[in-house]
Amino acid sequence: MSRMIAAALAASAMLANCASALAGDVVVLPSDQPTEVNGYALACTGIGDEAQHDPRWKAFPVRLEFAGGNAQYLADVQVSVFDALAQELFKVSCDSSWVLAKLPPGKYKVVGKFRDYFKASNFIAPKTGQARIIVRFPEVKGGGDN
Repeated sequence: MSRMIAAALAASAMLANCASALAGDVVVLPSDQPTEVNGYALACTGIGDEAQHDPRWKAFPVRLEFAGGNAQYLADVQVSVFDALAQELFKVSCDSSWVLAKLPPGKYKVVGKFRDYFKASNFIAPKTGQARIIVRFPEVKGGGDN
């Protein structure tokens, strides 16, 4: 009987480790610092004039912005980007309102999660220039405190 209990405890520990690994899928991006996630160059920025006008950010073909119902910027959004085949390329969290991505030209989908709200948008990464994609959470008023 003690072997069965030991086996059950081992299985329970293994399941807890798996759940913890799944919860850790989200990569927290550092602010104002280019970072690579799953082979994609990303940056988390957008707070303040200096950050918004940093010339480094023009090199990123995709600028994902997150805004509330009063057009106010939202920070601390969990962001997932999928390719045209619905394969998740990366899942990140950003404590600023912009996620910049160097993606090959093509069709993509972004899903943003702010608190208990989920919003999605399809977009195209351009061959040249920078696409600005705004993901809006109209339910969120004020500074995101509601």
